[in-house]
Amino acid sequence: MKEIFMCVLSLSLSGALTAILILLIRPFTKRVCSKRWNYYIWLLVAARLVFPFSIHTGISEALTLETARQPENMTGMEAAETPESLPVEAAAGVQAQQSITEARSDSPQEEGIQESFPTMDLGLAVAVIWLLGVIVSLLLKIINYWQFTSGIRKRCELTSDYRVQGAVERLCAGLHIRRKPLICECQSIQGPITVGLWRTVIVLPEEKGDLERLPMILHHELVHVKRKDLWYKWLYQILLCIHWFNPILYLIVRKMNMDCELACDEAVLGQLTKEGKKAYGNILLDTAQRNIGAGRKIPSLTLLERKEDLKERLKGICSYRKKNGAKVLASLCLMGSLIALTACASVQISSSEREDWEEEEERGYFWDRLAAWLDVGLEDFMGATVRIDKDGEAWKTYDDDGMIAGDDVHDQWQSYVYIGGKRLRCDGMFLNGTATVMIVNAHTDKEIEVKSAFEVKDGKFKIVCVDPDGNITVINENGESASVPITLKEGRNVIKLVGQGAKIKDLRVNYPGLRENAFESIYYSAEDEKATIIKEEVQAGYVDKEEIMEYLYYLDDGVISHALILLLKQGETLSSDEFRNMIIYSNSELSGRYLTEAISKGEIEPLSEKDISEIKYYLAEESLLALLEAMGKNLTYDLLYDCAPYLSSDSIEKIVRKYEEAGGEFTELQWHNLTPYLDDDAVEALKPLKPLKPLKPLKPLKSI
Repeated sequence: MKEIFMCVLSLSLSGALTAILILLIRPFTKRVCSKRWNYYIWLLVAARLVFPFSIHTGISEALTLETARQPENMTGMEAAETPESLPVEAAAGVQAQQSITEARSDSPQEEGIQESFPTMDLGLAVAVIWLLGVIVSLLLKIINYWQFTSGIRKRCELTSDYRVQGAVERLCAGLHIRRKPLICECQSIQGPITVGLWRTVIVLPEEKGDLERLPMILHHELVHVKRKDLWYKWLYQILLCIHWFNPILYLIVRKMNMDCELACDEAVLGQLTKEGKKAYGNILLDTAQRNIGAGRKIPSLTLLERKEDLKERLKGICSYRKKNGAKVLASLCLMGSLIALTACASVQISSSEREDWEEEEERGYFWDRLAAWLDVGLEDFMGATVRIDKDGEAWKTYDDDGMIAGDDVHDQWQSYVYIGGKRLRCDGMFLNGTATVMIVNAHTDKEIEVKSAFEVKDGKFKIVCVDPDGNITVINENGESASVPITLKEGRNVIKLVGQGAKIKDLRVNYPGLRENAFESIYYSAEDEKATIIKEEVQAGYVDKEEIMEYLYYLDDGVISHALILLLKQGETLSSDEFRNMIIYSNSELSGRYLTEAISKGEIEPLSEKDISEIKYYLAEESLLALLEAMGKNLTYDLLYDCAPYLSSDSIEKIVRKYEEAGGEFTELQWHNLTPYLDDDAVEALKPLKPLKPLKPLKPLKSI
């Protein structure tokens, strides 16, 4: 036990030295290096806290403390005093001290003292206290985590909002996240939280606020998922339990959490326009007002964990710049130097009778099992109760070839780790009805091979192929791993999953040797096929509003921009939600240009004040300015002021002149509120053409 503590103490001091080194150069690295670099550099501290290695140099030897071997007949009092009185010096001094200690322990007087006082090993007592601290710290973290996640699980449910699901689909595709997290809603939280290691869950508040901001919120959380930030946080939480006595480590964890959010902000900002960055900052401000901090005591990810960090994050948004080549090279050189210094700057506290550390492997295994026990797993998913309507069409489909050959119909289709495409994989699935997994349009009859396997836990399940004539060929119904050749006839062939109250595990479907260029087209879902058809229709000038809104999340952003302007030119009435969603999922630059061109040509009516206010976050400055100018006399001060944060000083000057030319006037208070968005030259140039309307005097209060 004492030897274990001595090793931990050595690692803790080495990690503290590394942390101090990083903190000393932090003012420089914050200016030169990316936020991501400043985040991942804390892994060097974690490495020093975990791995007992060092490069032996003059530096490392000067930082080495070695305790003298304690003879068997040394008293507990001397054993306790020796380490404290041992000077930090070269090996010769250590040996001299050791010889003095051994000589003193052989004296007759020592024997008398040994008989008079009971044996006391202070080192062992400290080690026991350390172990108790580790156990208490670990238990508190486990209890906090368990209580928090249990509370959320009781109150949350999978989201049924198709807008959220569509946004997640698009963002996961853009971030190349193959294993999409579960998206749940919970009424007991005020902001988004990401939890779970093996099965990540993003929990959204039931009141999600403005839906136009939802994609940026989800983007932030999905960047955390992509980078495995929860694993990083769990690593430091475990280290905190082991090194609970080290105050520097608590500071490092706080800095690391802050750098985690800054690095995530940097990743999101890199995809946003100037206007989008302003909107992102507003989201953080709104989050701060709701005082989100529910996950402070547990390893979770929130949009804003500490309100104290708000200033730093808003500063990062305002000063965001992509790093040039010179700064990237400097970052790499600095990283190499820090790794070298970290390997050298170690503190070793050891005994000459040091033992092997086989316990380290056992400890790592324990953490893995513990995390698996705390997380939501496949068995939880498969054990969930699923309600099935045995009188519904989805249930009857299994035994009706005509229904199988028609459009997909299902009332239950849930999956655990679903990866579609040429190599379909699903660890767990509930299916009651049919689901298309591949559509092949063939020029001529052609044979392909379909390899599949699955395990049926409940109900009935099969994989089938539907030919152009509606004939059904069963590919696999017993679940045994098999490779089956099937002939795809000329025309549209569909491979489907068919289930009747089916619970299945380990579903695998692939097509060995399939060459996509040998066919006219291949789609891996009915939605992808429909999206292609809609794209061709839009390019031909035909657009159907209901189809566009139904398949909005499966269409390319350029197609949505084109469809939006076609709908407006046709005189289609779009609700506020429909208009906003089309702007959000379209190419905002194209949409803004199309809108301004159509308005200037008189092809569509100018947008309303409400419409502009809702889409201002997603438009380029030029487009927003043009839309405001097109309003003419309908432009109000409220809209001008609302859009001012998303316009430059020059643009505001232009629109103010338009406003005054159209007969608009400013009160003293209105002008005072607008001037912070103008530079000095613009304020001087914009001395109102007409006198400011004085504020109405306040009426005196009546005596009570």
